[in-house]
Amino acid sequence: MSVPPPLRSTFVTVLAWVFIGMAGFATLIAALQNLMLQWLFLPAMQAQPMPPLPQGMPVPMQWMFGHMAWFFRAFLLVSSLTLIAAIGLLRRHEWARRMFIGLMGFAIAYHLLGLAWQWWFMGSMDTFVHAPGMPADASAVMHGFMRAIQLFSTLMALGFCVLFGWIIRRLHSAQVRDEFRPWAASS
Repeated sequence: MSVPPPLRSTFVTVLAWVFIGMAGFATLIAALQNLMLQWLFLPAMQAQPMPPLPQGMPVPMQWMFGHMAWFFRAFLLVSSLTLIAAIGLLRRHEWARRMFIGLMGFAIAYHLLGLAWQWWFMGSMDTFVHAPGMPADASAVMHGFMRAIQLFSTLMALGFCVLFGWIIRRLHSAQVRDEFRPWAASS
C-alpha cells in the first residue's frame, strides 16, 4: 500500500512563485550587467588606463572600486542559485528546500555583514563630510543625512533578517518537511 502524497501548502507555493519572479528578474538584470561589463567596460578599461583614485579616498571605497567586477559576478551567481532553488521548491524537491534554507541563512549573514560594512564605510566618509573649505551648515546637513541613511538601512536589514529567519523556521517545520518527502504512486 502506498502513502498518498502530502497536501501542498499555500505557503510553499506562494514563497516559490514570489522568489521565482524576483530571482528571475534579478538573474536577467545580472546577466545583462555582466555582459555589459565583459563586452563594454572591461575592454575599455584595459585599452585606456584608469585614472588614479582621488587622494584620501576611504579604504572601503578603494577596495570596492578595485573589486567591482566580482560584485556583479557574485550577484549573478546568487540570483541564479535562488531562481533554481525557487523552481525546485515549487516542484517540492528536498534538495531545493535545503538549498533555499541555506540561501536564506546566507541572506541573513549578508545583511548583517552589510550593516557592519555600511557603518564602517559611512564612518570613513566623515573625512569627506568635514573636508576643509566645506561650510559648517553643509557639513552638519551631510552628517545628519548619512545618519538617517544608516538608521533606515539598519531597520531594513534587521526587518529582512527577521523575515528570512521566519522563512527558515517555516521551511524547517514538520508540516512543510512532510511536503518534500518522497512518495510512491499507487500501482
